[in-house]
Amino acid sequence: MGAGPMARLFFLMLPALGVSGLAVPAAAAGDDVPVLDPVEVSAPRLTTPLAELPASVSRVDGRQATEGRQGLQLDEALNRVPGVFAQNRHNFAQDVRISIRGFGSRAPFGVRGLRILQDGIPETTPDGQSQVDAIDLLNIRDIEVLRGPSAALYGNASGGVISIRTRDGSEPRGHGGGVLAGSHGFRRLEATSEADLGEHRYSLTAHDFRMDGYRDQSRAEKRYLRLHTASELGDGTLRAHLRYLDAPRTDDPGGLTRDELRANRRQAAPNAESLDATQEAEQLTAGLRWEQPVGELDLRVGGFWTQRDYDQQLPFPGSSRVAYERDFYGLNAQLEGDLGPTRWLAGVDLEEQRDERTRRCSAGQLFDRDPEEDDEAPGCSADPNDPVTNLALEQTERARTRGAFLHTDTLLGEDWNLVLGARHDRIRFSIDDDFSEEVGEPDRSDGRTFREESLMAGLVWHFRPGQRAWVNVATNFETPTFTEFANPGGGGGFNPDLEPQKARSLELGWRGEQGAFGWEAVLWSTRVRDEITPFQIEGEGDRDFYTNAGRTARDGLELALDWQATPQWTLSSAFTLNHFRFRKYEDVDGVRHDGNRLPGLPREQLFLEADWREGPWFVTVDALHAGARYADDANDERVGSQTTVNLRAGREWTRNGANIETFVGADNLLDADNIDNVRINANFGRHYEPAPGLTLRAGLRVTFGD
Repeated sequence: MGAGPMARLFFLMLPALGVSGLAVPAAAAGDDVPVLDPVEVSAPRLTTPLAELPASVSRVDGRQATEGRQGLQLDEALNRVPGVFAQNRHNFAQDVRISIRGFGSRAPFGVRGLRILQDGIPETTPDGQSQVDAIDLLNIRDIEVLRGPSAALYGNASGGVISIRTRDGSEPRGHGGGVLAGSHGFRRLEATSEADLGEHRYSLTAHDFRMDGYRDQSRAEKRYLRLHTASELGDGTLRAHLRYLDAPRTDDPGGLTRDELRANRRQAAPNAESLDATQEAEQLTAGLRWEQPVGELDLRVGGFWTQRDYDQQLPFPGSSRVAYERDFYGLNAQLEGDLGPTRWLAGVDLEEQRDERTRRCSAGQLFDRDPEEDDEAPGCSADPNDPVTNLALEQTERARTRGAFLHTDTLLGEDWNLVLGARHDRIRFSIDDDFSEEVGEPDRSDGRTFREESLMAGLVWHFRPGQRAWVNVATNFETPTFTEFANPGGGGGFNPDLEPQKARSLELGWRGEQGAFGWEAVLWSTRVRDEITPFQIEGEGDRDFYTNAGRTARDGLELALDWQATPQWTLSSAFTLNHFRFRKYEDVDGVRHDGNRLPGLPREQLFLEADWREGPWFVTVDALHAGARYADDANDERVGSQTTVNLRAGREWTRNGANIETFVGADNLLDADNIDNVRINANFGRHYEPAPGLTLRAGLRVTFGD
């Protein structure tokens, strides 16, 4: 499983990144330049100093994630993390598409292949699907990104974990509100109340968001309420979370062909407008978490419940009106303690998802099936719409996961740490078909059960003060989601030919801090069996189906550097170099793609940021360059490289007990014609969703003391 040329490149770069190359210059070694603070992370479940981890973990603090931002999508905060590639900021109906080391790139909407947590509550359902529209992106305390193998910690995820913590009142801002406005009809009104009352603290935020959008048929509206409380009760701490999302309209402009893109970047796909492609969603989440020492042990117990109602008209004709009512709930318990030189953590995760799902013909069309031809896929005719008889699918989908894990961290003398992890998961998928019997067809109820074990082992070597080298080997898995289980043969039931994908990974890393410098360099290699990849069928519009693509190889190099150059200036960079390819893959048409690059992913990505702050002022400029990528498995449709430059600047005042914050921002400062999203293997060449050119915004917030 060697990395070949990637390994040679890594070791060639070591001298350039070595201690001599990163030694603090004489001018920077004085007392005027601050030393980088040590960082602790909790995404690996054991709260651990970042320097002690044999894993690729990045932390984005609250200022980096929120200061001067619009809060449109999660990518605003994550572009600075190496190994992370994000698309689709401006199509709110499809949501941001996030991939880590290539995992998650196949998602037509939402997030796949990653585990998303908000204040310890999963946004990822047991089938592996995540929606991230119910995150208050401008009230984040910090984000931790665990890149690479994570199944031994969290189960069903190949690419990694994104753990988001929101404000809890521990650093209260007081009470007040704000207004943000900008290009393309962007408007956000917000209110905040935070207080630390000693044994109790809270953070209550609400906002109303609206945007007309850059393209036709791209309007979005969203209202959001979030409450996070923490109470010290005796020896324990009780945390409570309440989140409510109301998104009454979120349009989908669809994908364009290359010719349509050149003719008019702002147009919507024809079907998107004629069918009024849009969605509406309402979601309520409640959660509790109790933390308490029990003798020499630490106990953490939590529970949550999420209810989501969803309705969407997809941008293609036929049975393209989808809806579901979801209940998602779970319990988790963890016990942590010390056994000699070993810190150990044992726990269980119990989660269940129940979706009442329907699929109807798009407006103005009727479901039309010949009952004597049971094997035909359902179709729609141009008869007037009937809300009762146009039902094409009705079923109850259930996913249940039961996971148990053990994680240990052992000191081996003064210079070595050994980290081990193991997890067993049982995941049960089932479909109860409520439709076929009504139309005289065979019952398509179905069920699949998967039992998976995940293992990991890591070793950390403290070879110099402030510097660690580490190695990590792991196995993980990823099941198809309910959406990906859709049967290309039509009707309900599971695609009988689709299986989970399995991966094994190796990481070599070097992390260090020296004075005003902090850096991380990681070389990694992953081999995937039965990779899940999308395809489309002629006559099914833009609907995606999925198949196992044989074997794939993923190799990469990730570099990150932070330098506190002076008390005013901080420079940050993140570089990613990937080599993702099919090793063995024959598609559904019998065409082989062995050796081709995985579509939708750039080979290289570079993030640069310069941040200046003096007293109440700040100015931040960043640039993100993404290399060329392909839009299809055959590597026939190439999307060129692109660079985006952004600017944020602001100032704070204190007047008569009020704190006043103002800021301005400009995205795509060079007005480049960039692509917001690439639709992989799309029919009729509709691969492209264009990004806006230069966009401007300004904001004002006023808060009063707590």
